[in-house]
Amino acid sequence: MEHSLPPYRLRRSPRAKYLRLLIRPDGIEVVVPTGLSDATVLAFVRQHGGWAQARLEELLARLAKLRQGQAERFPAEGGSVPLEGRETPLFIEETGGSRIRVSLEDQGLRLILPRTCGADRDRYVRDALFGWMKRRLPGRVTELIERHAPLHGLYPRQLRIKSMRTRWGSCGPANDINLNWLLGLAPLSVLEYVVVHELCHIRHRNHSRDFWELVAAHLPDWRQERQWLKAHGGGLIQRFDPAFR
Repeated sequence: MEHSLPPYRLRRSPRAKYLRLLIRPDGIEVVVPTGLSDATVLAFVRQHGGWAQARLEELLARLAKLRQGQAERFPAEGGSVPLEGRETPLFIEETGGSRIRVSLEDQGLRLILPRTCGADRDRYVRDALFGWMKRRLPGRVTELIERHAPLHGLYPRQLRIKSMRTRWGSCGPANDINLNWLLGLAPLSVLEYVVVHELCHIRHRNHSRDFWELVAAHLPDWRQERQWLKAHGGGLIQRFDPAFR
């Protein structure tokens, strides 16, 4: 069945192996392999345009709902941060110094900020958490890689912890694995799922049946962890990612 064409943007990629529709908060993107004809692309968009438009509307509705809780979504003094999925009390102190310090103590997570941060306080808090997680998360991830990589020879070249707006992880052509820093706020089992997911892309650069069978060989309950991300991942992004401020 044909549908009217929704607004979309086209991106031709030499790395793409097949046509893809990406649904993002800023619209629909069609990823096209090099050499594919315009007629083929147009037929693809006509066939799947209705589905893509419906998914985009669902995404925008979810984001709008998340934004309704704006006052509650960012941690403040007396609030908490979900470290590894467990809500951890947050204590914020402002001092006369210029250094930003973060420490995990028995009572909770303590942030020391310069008193001069003023109206930029939220940005200071967010940047402090990001920097701290970039130092903390590689150790957790390395343990998971050492556990899973030898099982099927899935060894990444290097690991990077980044701020990623639309992905939880990625595996590059040279087997470099990138992970979203917000995974440090999710339960460890969810972090493990994303690590395994990207490791399996070293073998299979797609989401074929073979890929999911390899994921299941490492994590039989992977669907449960993926469902957690679908249910709660948007809340983490909305609460901590400055792109949504």
